[in-house]
Amino acid sequence: MQNFHQTHIGGNTGFTHPLPIGYCLNEFEIEEVIGKSRGSIVYRVWDHHLKQAIAIKEYTPYPFATRRHDMTLSLRGKKSKKRFHAGLQNFIREAHLMSSFEHPCLPHFLRFWQQNYTAYIAASFYKGMTLNKLRIEHPHFINEKWLCQILLPLLDALDILHQKNYLHCDISLDNILIQENQSPILLDLGSIRQTTKCLSDDTEITIRSGFTPIEQYTANEENQQGPWTDLYALGAVLYTLIVGKSPPVSIVRNFEDHYQPLVKLRPMGYSLPFLQAVDSALAINPSGRPLSISKFIAIFSTKPTRPTVPTHIPTNL
Repeated sequence: MQNFHQTHIGGNTGFTHPLPIGYCLNEFEIEEVIGKSRGSIVYRVWDHHLKQAIAIKEYTPYPFATRRHDMTLSLRGKKSKKRFHAGLQNFIREAHLMSSFEHPCLPHFLRFWQQNYTAYIAASFYKGMTLNKLRIEHPHFINEKWLCQILLPLLDALDILHQKNYLHCDISLDNILIQENQSPILLDLGSIRQTTKCLSDDTEITIRSGFTPIEQYTANEENQQGPWTDLYALGAVLYTLIVGKSPPVSIVRNFEDHYQPLVKLRPMGYSLPFLQAVDSALAINPSGRPLSISKFIAIFSTKPTRPTVPTHIPTNL
């Protein structure tokens, strides 16, 4: 195992490039890059021991590190060292959290290790389509019954996190995958944080226009984070799927609110209780939102019956 305190110090050799197709991390052969962000790259790889595809997430902090010719990471300079290691600790924390949560809608953790002067998380690989891709390519799938089918298991998974005093903090159309069997997977636990922590901790906050609630922009006692924080982002996901566009940015709404309530828009095919639930989750003031998953579900009155929906979602990503 490599010692991260001995991370290479190098010059500005370019962006953090992904590992090349065919490169092997032990028994894992890189087949495809399936996701990239400022802090990591996700690959589909082939496990030559188990003879199956899995997903591997590599810590690659774009602002602070570059890829060397030997595939190791090199810091851009000595000033990057502190930030690199702070992000690394969050990455290790993500691996620990993934291993501690068991739910069908959360990624299944396989292993964690250090190599190439960085770190890797291996998890099960899920075939499917993100909600963002699905709403563009298959909008006819989206109706209240179908949304309820994916919503209830997602709420159950979020409740598991909340009961242990954790928040996801980055729910979005790109972080919800719909599998071929219609089961949802809530991806990316990289932004997860304890409800007792404020914005001053080292966890990087991902800001998504229209999806991030006001309390994630500011750190004060008036706008504390809690289950209602995740509910706002989930409400924004539902609103976007129903209306076709995301709600106004929360920090703008805080000064001049042009949010159009769904109960006034009354989109065809959606019941009033369902629309009221989404509107309640999107209240600009945290105190106006449901305080918990159970209170949010209660707005639906009774659990929806299992819908009749398309039985197959194309997986050509």
